Amino acid sequence: MSSAQYSKPAAGGGTTAGLASGIDALAQAEHAGFRASADRAPDVPSVIPLDIEDIAATATATTDPAPERLYMTGWRLYVLTFALCLSLFLSTLETTIVSTSLISITDALGGFERRDWVVTSYLLTYTGFLVIYAKFSDVLGRKPMILLAVGLFTVFSIVCGSISNLLQLIIFRAFQGMGASGIYAMVTVMNPEMVPSSQWGTYVAITSVVFVLSSVLGPVLGGVINSGHDHSSWRWVFLLNAPTGAIATALIAFILPAHFPYKPTAATAASRWHDKFTFKSLARLDLLGAFLLLASSILLVFGFEEAGARYPWGSAAVLSTLILGAVLLIAFVFWEKIVAHERFAQDPVFPLRLIKDRRFVGMAIVALLTGPPFMTVLINLPQRFQAVSGSTPFQAGIHLLPLLLSSPLATTVAGQLVSRWQVPPFYMLLAGASLQVLGLGLASSVGVGEAGDKMMYGFEVIMGFSFGMTLIMLIIYVPFVVERADMAVGISSITQIRVLGGTIGLAISATVLNHALSARLPSILDPEQIKAISDSALFIGTLPEATRDAVRLAYSEAFNEQFRVMLYFAAAVWSATLLMWERRMRTARDIEGY
Repeated sequence: MSSAQYSKPAAGGGTTAGLASGIDALAQAEHAGFRASADRAPDVPSVIPLDIEDIAATATATTDPAPERLYMTGWRLYVLTFALCLSLFLSTLETTIVSTSLISITDALGGFERRDWVVTSYLLTYTGFLVIYAKFSDVLGRKPMILLAVGLFTVFSIVCGSISNLLQLIIFRAFQGMGASGIYAMVTVMNPEMVPSSQWGTYVAITSVVFVLSSVLGPVLGGVINSGHDHSSWRWVFLLNAPTGAIATALIAFILPAHFPYKPTAATAASRWHDKFTFKSLARLDLLGAFLLLASSILLVFGFEEAGARYPWGSAAVLSTLILGAVLLIAFVFWEKIVAHERFAQDPVFPLRLIKDRRFVGMAIVALLTGPPFMTVLINLPQRFQAVSGSTPFQAGIHLLPLLLSSPLATTVAGQLVSRWQVPPFYMLLAGASLQVLGLGLASSVGVGEAGDKMMYGFEVIMGFSFGMTLIMLIIYVPFVVERADMAVGISSITQIRVLGGTIGLAISATVLNHALSARLPSILDPEQIKAISDSALFIGTLPEATRDAVRLAYSEAFNEQFRVMLYFAAAVWSATLLMWERRMRTARDIEGY
């Protein structure tokens, strides 16, 4: 395989020497007791029965060198990068493209009152499976899990585009979200594994650009697809994933080595990727931990998603799901502690040693607090342009171009500064947090009219730079904090925390907006007019001029209050970044060979 770069093999001992070493190791263990790893401290009996399989396993562990890293090069690297980015683009696009398609979907299928579930069902599974995919790929391999994810996403995209009622769409969107979750998790995990650490900045920047572009392009593309008079055009929101998803699946299956990210050893060279699905491998999966994490994530996301929107914060539906989600999350932590410290065969879904590191805790807090401003700006800024400036959904998407263009630029620049110019990622993260405070502070003061729109374009650039720098640093920073064995879980857990934070932020911002409007609109409009505006912001344009101006001013002030609340989150992000301070700031050169 001339297209792959391998490290020099380490020398290994013979079988006889290995067997002797294994017996010596067992004898020493009987005398002194096994010394557990950082996560395990089991009691060892004074007498250990010798078993030939145990001896062989110990011999292998004693003599076999550590797995050698496999890096992709040449055309294989470029094609694999294209396939992964294509998969990421499609799965991320589906999180926002539906937002401008819901009216067309419910016009064709009915069930307008349940339209939000088309988005919610996708987000529930998208959030819940991120860490699970990453951890299971440590056991079953990267290739099976990425193929499973892309396959699920593609198949259920076709199913979503072929259904006949809204309930079916809601159900199958959840399965589509399962695939999308795996795509995001596996792409972010595999991306830094494809190349040496000196190139991480470049390739992480590429996928970050794809993520930001697809997030912002979603509403625009959805508006284009649904702009015609064909009532079935909404189906292409899902069906466009079929040919492109099939291409991505074929390319990954053909290009990705079976044992990636490691070079096959003499013992594994003849095996295939599906040979990993043995009873011994499956027994290592922490299924109960995965269930507890999935259930708690889904309940928490659902509770925050519906709070202040469909149900009041104090309603039984919201409180019960949030409380149960919190209880299951606590149970997950206790279970992971049991799995780590008792003699269990399973690998914990989330190694609790990560939360003992101050820097990782700082990253998690930054991710949690960055989610609300990022999602609020991404989702609510187009709504502001529609309600305050009278823009159509398509025009509102165009107004996001400053954010769309500045975020990828900042991502690329930040990645290069860290990887090539050896700028410590801490300073880049701190700069992103500072720009986040500045951008949101300025955006919370914009008024009504053309002058306000022009000012917002400039503030979008500042916010775009802040989000672009922060999001890429949350990925690049992981190998500076965690060990190689924990990198997959580290990246995916930071991502899952950020997505959860975004959901919380959307719930809070919706509550702030609704509260501000409920205090202003009743003095301007009657209940029928208020309901008409809640169904479509375009109704504002049909009001008499004086009333229209008053309504737009009310919306402008309400959105400004929303952004001011997000400003508090941004200030907290800046403070949380200080938890990652080190006396000697490390650069990319310090983790070469990671």
